[in-house]
Amino acid sequence: MLELFVWRFMQTDPNWGNFLYDVRTRTTYLIDFGAAREYDEEFVRGYLKIVVANANRDEETLMEESVRMGFLTGEESEVMRNAHKLSGFCLGEPFESYEPYDFKASKITSRISEYGAVFLKHRLTPPPEEVYTLHRKLAGAYNLCIKLGAVVSCRDLLDEVMDTNLSSEVRGFA
Repeated sequence: MLELFVWRFMQTDPNWGNFLYDVRTRTTYLIDFGAAREYDEEFVRGYLKIVVANANRDEETLMEESVRMGFLTGEESEVMRNAHKLSGFCLGEPFESYEPYDFKASKITSRISEYGAVFLKHRLTPPPEEVYTLHRKLAGAYNLCIKLGAVVSCRDLLDEVMDTNLSSEVRGFA
């Protein structure tokens, strides 16, 4: 969350070989910056609005911001709009509640993958270029949480980013 929404700079390759863990100090170090990239402020603000809309199951804001950012054209079929909405709400699920989210029990990756065929058949425009690296990292983070059996209070993390680091314009969507 800090990488994208605060620093706007992220190592986007979730390969575990890019990190070194020091058992003695319990510190993780990034040792490969080859896939690191910066995200511009406008993209980050828009993407945060989408994350918050997904977490709040706010279809209107999700669709408006998705068109504004270029995820959708606004001319998509109902089946594509529905798949976009449901996949987004699925991705936002960990942030919906203040209850700890059990990534392993959620089966979130298999549920998200159900929408791939619809996207392949019905997408009218490619998503913004920044999304390819961002979603690679997001998929890796979700898969890591699943592998570790992580149970995390994700809404608290989202609120922290919103409350301490972003403008009132974006905070108003929480």
